[in-house]
Amino acid sequence: VWVYTTGKSNSCERPLAILLDGQFWAQSMPVWPALAALTNAGQLPDAVYVLIDVIDNTHRSQELPCNADFWLAVQDELLPQVRVIAPFSDNADRTVVAGQSFGGLSSLYAALHWPQRFGCVLSQSGSFWWPHRGGEGDGIIIEKLKNGELNPQGLRIVLEAGVREPLIFRANEALFPLLQRTQQPVFWRQVDGGHDALCWRGGLTSGLITLWQPLTRAR
Repeated sequence: VWVYTTGKSNSCERPLAILLDGQFWAQSMPVWPALAALTNAGQLPDAVYVLIDVIDNTHRSQELPCNADFWLAVQDELLPQVRVIAPFSDNADRTVVAGQSFGGLSSLYAALHWPQRFGCVLSQSGSFWWPHRGGEGDGIIIEKLKNGELNPQGLRIVLEAGVREPLIFRANEALFPLLQRTQQPVFWRQVDGGHDALCWRGGLTSGLITLWQPLTRAR
């Protein structure tokens, strides 16, 4: 796990962003300079960023797709340890969960099941087809939204998908109107690309700006 803070504030009211596939944003395509520059420019608030390593593909495929135990461990075990070294707000509307592919699926799952803790979602190329890779049925989140088992309210959600990732793009297109029915802000971004980290880099920072816009306006 990497913990990164921006700005000069050490306030316990600082917003929190949890970035899944943290090893990617820490090592493969480091996001630190962009976050620092956007904060200094006033486009992002002073914040605490927690980047969670997936360990390996086996753990990733078990922990990220709709796994309650993973998110309970994040809330009950990880975040209390992070707070000791980098205080942050408990407010859901100041907390972003961001992820790509299985991470996008996991981010929305977290907010739908613990909206009192995770109020903002950034899903990029979210695998909302899961667990039906062949596309023969609705993904589990889409199915539960359709039948009323999930009724999201009060969330801020950014959905992003590329037109060149057809299975994922179709699933996101099906998900978008279901989320809109409950009236919370849902921002849809269609990208002319595929399952591509180069697309995700720009989408990550622009998504954070969109989700935290109420905080930067209040400055």
